[in-house]
Amino acid sequence: ALRLSPVKMDELYLAQVLTSWVPDGIRTIHSPIRRLPPAHHLTVTSDRIDIQQYWYLKKTRELQLPKREDYVEVFRELFDAAVKARLRTTDGLGRIASTLSGGLDSSSVTATAAKFLADEGKRVAAYTSVPLSDTTCYVKGRFGDEFPLAEATALFAGNVDITTVDASACTPIQAIRKMLQITNQPEHAAANFFWMLELWKAARADGNKVLLLGQFGNAGVSWTGDVFSQALLFQLRQIGWKNWLKETVKRNLPPAIMTAWRLHRANTHQQYRSSAINPAFADRLHLLEQRYNDPDKQPARTALELRPFFRPERSAGGAVHAELGAAFGLDVRDPTADARVLAFTFSVPDHIFMDPQTGMDRMLIREAMKGRLPDEVRLNRKRGRQAGDLVPRLRASASEVEAALNELARGPAAEYVDVPYMRQVWQMIQTEDTPEAFHKSITILTRGIMAGLFVNDFYA
Repeated sequence: ALRLSPVKMDELYLAQVLTSWVPDGIRTIHSPIRRLPPAHHLTVTSDRIDIQQYWYLKKTRELQLPKREDYVEVFRELFDAAVKARLRTTDGLGRIASTLSGGLDSSSVTATAAKFLADEGKRVAAYTSVPLSDTTCYVKGRFGDEFPLAEATALFAGNVDITTVDASACTPIQAIRKMLQITNQPEHAAANFFWMLELWKAARADGNKVLLLGQFGNAGVSWTGDVFSQALLFQLRQIGWKNWLKETVKRNLPPAIMTAWRLHRANTHQQYRSSAINPAFADRLHLLEQRYNDPDKQPARTALELRPFFRPERSAGGAVHAELGAAFGLDVRDPTADARVLAFTFSVPDHIFMDPQTGMDRMLIREAMKGRLPDEVRLNRKRGRQAGDLVPRLRASASEVEAALNELARGPAAEYVDVPYMRQVWQMIQTEDTPEAFHKSITILTRGIMAGLFVNDFYA
């Protein structure tokens, strides 16, 4: 806004958003504006700017304890401390709010917060997104309505007031336009913004000032475990010898050979059909070559490299949630992103996260939450599907979708997103009640619309 230097659009950043290739934690879509990456500090003097990394998560040493139970005990203590530290308010007044899904991460945060707040005679205000219609035909083996499990957690914890948010007042396209005003850049999770905006709005309207999340859980507290950290017979039993052989080769081939092989095998047309990117734009950037040569896109060779946020300096982390919090006047806090918790969970030997007898994953948090979460939540292996009713919501606001596509076709966005292909996808979404229609409504239609609207506004 100060126009201190000419601002250009980072075209590679835009292409990365469109193709689910997570940009690094330094660049923004507004070149040359840079983001201070996580685990770094910035020093500015009259003659220099100095950026240095102060914490290296990937250098965490493996911790050896006698028994699995010992890891669980240490983790529980650290997790409790992380949650408790985030329950403070500046004036000591007001409720602590939390997002509450049917999954392990937000459930653990909410239940743990409830445990400590009960000692003060306080309650947690939990907010759960719920669908407007049945999601069964879209979610393919997952669950699209998180309320039953969220309610089970609230009842078990005992002092949680749960509020459902159906986001009926906000369409997916309205939410995308609103988020572009808030973040001023296209985002990967464009399909989720209708419920996120309404949930944050509801939490603030109820007078809450603090909102707890469990966004970083998948990387640390509820890491699934790598099957290759288990005994050989377990590996073969879990994935079969053909998949085992294929994965073993991938993990051991030199990166240069692996990159050359992937480029040789790549079906360029098919690669572009999995996103809304304009093929001419992708070819101009030599996108496939850049993607496959990115060190972070090489096949993981160790259990640690499999984890999201393995390189915090490469991740923008929870920036979107913080910006949403700022927009609604909420202090967003995530105990699962606590440095102590992340460092400990990355130090736990990978085999601890998986039960070799039953194949149950995410064992660290499942064991730690005994007595704190109901078993129907704690031991549930079925994953939830956010925005599970996205397809019928888009159909109900068809005129808005059509208007957005027309805007893209008439503007500079047409050089960056494949509007004719997006229209084909839109036709399928209007007629098919299938997991494919749901998947493409996320990866192609809504993500492409958000990217395209950004481009049109950028060059307006």
